[in-house]
Amino acid sequence: MESVFAELMALGGDFVAEFRFIFWYFIAGVALEALIRTFGWHIRLRKLLDRFGHGSIWLATGIGLFSPLCACGVLPLTISMILAGVPFAPAMTLLITSPLMSPAGYTLTAWELGDEWAIVKVVSAAVMGLLAGYTTLYFQRRGWFDLDKLFTRGIPEGDFHDPDYPCEDLQCDCRKMFSKRYVETRTDNRFFIFLGKFVDGTLKIGKFTVIGVAIEVLAARYIPTEWVTPLLTNALPLSIPLITLAVVPLHINQIMASAILYGFVDLPLAKGPGLAFLIGAPVTAIPVMAIFLTFFRRRVFFLYLGICLTGTIGLAYLYHYLF
Repeated sequence: MESVFAELMALGGDFVAEFRFIFWYFIAGVALEALIRTFGWHIRLRKLLDRFGHGSIWLATGIGLFSPLCACGVLPLTISMILAGVPFAPAMTLLITSPLMSPAGYTLTAWELGDEWAIVKVVSAAVMGLLAGYTTLYFQRRGWFDLDKLFTRGIPEGDFHDPDYPCEDLQCDCRKMFSKRYVETRTDNRFFIFLGKFVDGTLKIGKFTVIGVAIEVLAARYIPTEWVTPLLTNALPLSIPLITLAVVPLHINQIMASAILYGFVDLPLAKGPGLAFLIGAPVTAIPVMAIFLTFFRRRVFFLYLGICLTGTIGLAYLYHYLF
């Protein structure tokens, strides 16, 4: 019994040490996202997407880079944007870019893995967004899919934010957030709204940060290094595609991905496999793909999945062999 207690204490000590290491970067990222949400900058930019033609793909990429939405949060938004008349190419761009980068994602990646990894992650997210937009536009112009028949079934009319919206898979749960329920209903003071948004971000991002750090601590303590080393050090010739395919079924967002990878940064971590994990894990979340298969036609789903996989593998190889 004493040995079990001692092991739990050791695990707790490792967890506290790791979390303290990233704490201030976590706070900085949450504060920046709270500021963006308080002033609604991401919403204002999003409304411009149907006005700029080809430029809307670049604009959607920029919005996705600092939008504080994960894959599960951005998909209902993307569907509502398509229904509202936003072109499909920039909508697909936002769908793929947003899960890969956010202010908190950048600060935590920079602190856990270093500035180079954070910068490469930003560039990779931007390239993935542009690839998604222009690939979608290419197939669209060649009649690969009918824009009037993107969905396999009718999407109920109404506001996704409405608590009575009839489709639970697409219903936004933002009304449950602390800032919506207890702050914005009582005051329009920007400072208090910012504090409310800060609480929202702390709860949401903190949850995934804790899970990611916990996985990293457990993996570092109990998974034999020789199991992971061949993949993350590129000792296997096909480590990049193997990692990319392995993370497809895993529900790991950008916050968890960098926290998990932090435990293996001293292997030394190879560039290509590391980037494949950082990009591939957040962009192919199972819940998103399930909703895709439920609402979109199959060829739209395969376009999305194909962009995610080929983009991840291509960028990982480029980073590994050219830089």
